[in-house]
Amino acid sequence: MFRSAAICLLVFALAGCRSSAPDPSFQQANALYQQLYATQLDDAYGDPKMDEVVALLHKVNPRSIDADRAQVLLGLIQRGREELAKQLAEREKMAAAAARSVASAQVDIDPSKILAAAQPDAGPSGDPFGSGASVADLNKNSGGCLVDSEPFTEQGTGVAGTVYRVAPSETCRGKLPGLSGQIVLVVNGKIYRRTADPRATAATTAQQQR
Repeated sequence: MFRSAAICLLVFALAGCRSSAPDPSFQQANALYQQLYATQLDDAYGDPKMDEVVALLHKVNPRSIDADRAQVLLGLIQRGREELAKQLAEREKMAAAAARSVASAQVDIDPSKILAAAQPDAGPSGDPFGSGASVADLNKNSGGCLVDSEPFTEQGTGVAGTVYRVAPSETCRGKLPGLSGQIVLVVNGKIYRRTADPRATAATTAQQQR
């Protein structure tokens, strides 16, 4: 009996004695991350509070049941910050180009047009899923496959609207292949822009690490 117990203890030691209890640091970090992303989307990666999320994730016990999930979320945040940095650089570049155009032309220009030009392009000209496309038309043609999910507010511009996703069915994914793995930001019934769906990205990363 003592020998059997010793063998069991050795097996647990080799397995890292992983605890089955949820890690409080991960639970707090995940809740804060979901709150930030639900209100700011990709711009949440530039929010100072995201540093708090990272700090909490680093406190997760490596023997916790949440240890792997913490690493996945850390990777997601790192990639999100890198992508946001690229987007901000592109926005600044386009805004600077617009400013140079105003200075050289010396004519009155509608500011709203300049701001629209500085926004990231959701797709090439003629893209049925591009910026300005009607969600009602897309749903009419697809049978209602684009469904609303949650509200959003873009940091910096203050633009607010609703996040749409393709309905989780093979039929809808087949009808709207151009929106696979993406979320659609909709303002006043029109597509504002598209971006990668963080839920799909996190799921793919988790599968790759298994």
